[in-house]
Amino acid sequence: MGGRFELEVPESVTTRFLVATQARTLPGPGRLPEAIGDGALAREAAAMLASARLVVEPVTRPSGDLKTRFHRLAAPPGRLGTVVGARRHIAVTAAGPPAGQPRAARAARLAARALAAAVGGTVADLDSRRILPGSPPPAEPERFALGHAWVSVFVALDPDGGARARIDTAGLHRFGLPEVAARRVAFGDVLTAANLVRGLTWQLVAEQSAWLGRGHRGRTRTTRRERAVSAGDVLRFWGVGPPSRAPGDRGAATVRLGWTGTDCPDCPAAIELIPPVRLRPGPCASGSSAPVSRASPPDAGPAEEPWWRAAAEAMPKIVRPAPDPPC
Repeated sequence: MGGRFELEVPESVTTRFLVATQARTLPGPGRLPEAIGDGALAREAAAMLASARLVVEPVTRPSGDLKTRFHRLAAPPGRLGTVVGARRHIAVTAAGPPAGQPRAARAARLAARALAAAVGGTVADLDSRRILPGSPPPAEPERFALGHAWVSVFVALDPDGGARARIDTAGLHRFGLPEVAARRVAFGDVLTAANLVRGLTWQLVAEQSAWLGRGHRGRTRTTRRERAVSAGDVLRFWGVGPPSRAPGDRGAATVRLGWTGTDCPDCPAAIELIPPVRLRPGPCASGSSAPVSRASPPDAGPAEEPWWRAAAEAMPKIVRPAPDPPC
């Protein structure tokens, strides 16, 4: 059941931030480039503002799409209330070809953070569905890593899986890829599944960035349907591992790719991470030509248990430091 997996590369991708503030007045558009500061990323943001690839505008009448994204934000009630109950909201939106990522998205977030600092506001990332740290907002990190609040991983009850969980990413679509999901995950395997999703996410972004970097501008590309996700891939998602895959990365779990439905407003379907012991083609997702993989019947569950145990062993471990010996 190997073979190739086809992905559609969009012509343009969009990154969306929302700045919430209690300020009665907002700085004029001419002051934002000055507030962004110096540096290569600041110059990129200023150039995007000048060319209208980056648009900053007050929200006076929220569109239906913006309301949907606004209500999808996940945050503790106190922080969510700060955004929802703000007097003013400013949309910071960047659009451009996938080949410009992640630099364009980073420049847009820098602009949103600079604006928030200028008006004492809070930044909400409408793509990763999270509210960014504030008061004052931190500087944009020099090194890019997906785990630096660019891609969120959410765990919820699987509506089709009984007493099982579903893992979904949020934010991957702004890099020109579908979101990633894992379905019918036993509660005891949630941490393993979340790490597998993170590792696969890093692989997909690295592959697409390399493909676009070689000058490809086609609308479709193929990748491996069956692949190994290693502990190193998970560490690279967080930006703490080697920047590229090393031959013989130790500790890996073999997974297969399929398609499943998604509530992502920018994706017709999500890439499903499937244990290789459970793969059966099914009908198409609503509104998508991508085939949806169906879970095996419940009696196939025990066959997965050895695979999940091996996958858990392959993923990074949380190691507690040994206590100091008594004097």
